[in-house]
Amino acid sequence: MFQAKRVPSRGLRLFAVLCVVLGLLTPLTYTTVRFGQVSSSDLEFVQVERRGVAYIRPMATLIAAIADGQSAAVAGRRPDPRVLTKAVAAVAEADRTVGGSLRVQDSWVDLRTRLAELAATSHTGQNAYRAYSEAMDVALFLMLRVGDTSKLILDPEIDSYYLMDAGMLRLPSVIADSGRMADLEVLRDQGTGKDLPLARVLVARDRVSAAASAVEAGLPKSFGSSASRSIGKDLLGKIDAFHTALEPLAPSSPLVDQPLPPRAELLESRRSELARTALELNIAALEELDHLLATRERDIEQNRFVVLVVLIAGLALAAVALAWRARASRSRGKGPRAGTPNWVGSFADAGHEKQPEDDALSGLQPDDVLPSGPKHGRPTRKKAAGASR
Repeated sequence: MFQAKRVPSRGLRLFAVLCVVLGLLTPLTYTTVRFGQVSSSDLEFVQVERRGVAYIRPMATLIAAIADGQSAAVAGRRPDPRVLTKAVAAVAEADRTVGGSLRVQDSWVDLRTRLAELAATSHTGQNAYRAYSEAMDVALFLMLRVGDTSKLILDPEIDSYYLMDAGMLRLPSVIADSGRMADLEVLRDQGTGKDLPLARVLVARDRVSAAASAVEAGLPKSFGSSASRSIGKDLLGKIDAFHTALEPLAPSSPLVDQPLPPRAELLESRRSELARTALELNIAALEELDHLLATRERDIEQNRFVVLVVLIAGLALAAVALAWRARASRSRGKGPRAGTPNWVGSFADAGHEKQPEDDALSGLQPDDVLPSGPKHGRPTRKKAAGASR
């Protein structure tokens, strides 16, 4: 007997194809979603860092302006108000742009109030030193707070970390402490600060030396670990100028070999040169830091775009495969009914055709045809004897 082959229904075949497609797309979709979440976090981290750099860059110029104003006021000269006003305006613009997102506007208001009071009064001598030192402390605190809220202090890459360390921590400290070192010696030389011990001058010089040593040790690490080719070219010359201005004021030799600070007037001129070279190096380091962060941000966005294209291509291929499978199923549905073997149709067709055997039997009489079956398969003996007669 013939046994019909069992063929799955069209709906079952489509369900099987759908299961295969979902089995392939589910891990792809999950991986893409997880990558999107991680890359979104990395992108937000870099964008916040760039806002911090945008705030710190004018802050470095403001710290240098405060140091110059302090030195002028301590020496009895009137500070140039245009320098401080220009620096304040630049920080105010940065605060208006990114200060709200960094949550430092209250600290800026405090610093701006103090600077306005300094511009409105004419301090000299120790009073000037005290008033400007307080404003400098607030400015340095604001810069540190920007580093915290912008997460610059947590930067995970070596090249950008040491640029941040130099531009946000070390070089502003060199500018501030070199000014204090020179101004303390000026007060001692004037006679108004005879009660000031030399130790305070030496402590300030030690701070300058330690911060400068950290800059000179850290920036080469940034050069060596960075994929950017422009860092070394742009900073090496400024590092050399900074080192040249540093050595007469705070040499990096061991403490037992360091001479006493030079005379007040010579110290002030050297401080001014050191502050200028430190500010130039500071601005250059922050510019390179922003360049690295911008490159990192662009790479993250490109990777997100590539992954999105891959996901869309996978979904499109899956849709095409399902459409092709559905169309193929519909085409087969127009033929024999699913589950019916091929021989059934051919056999049915054969039954309707006129066979040669039928034509041969049509000319015989009914008595001429022997009955078929097991009972009438052969003639009986009586019929056989009659036939022999």
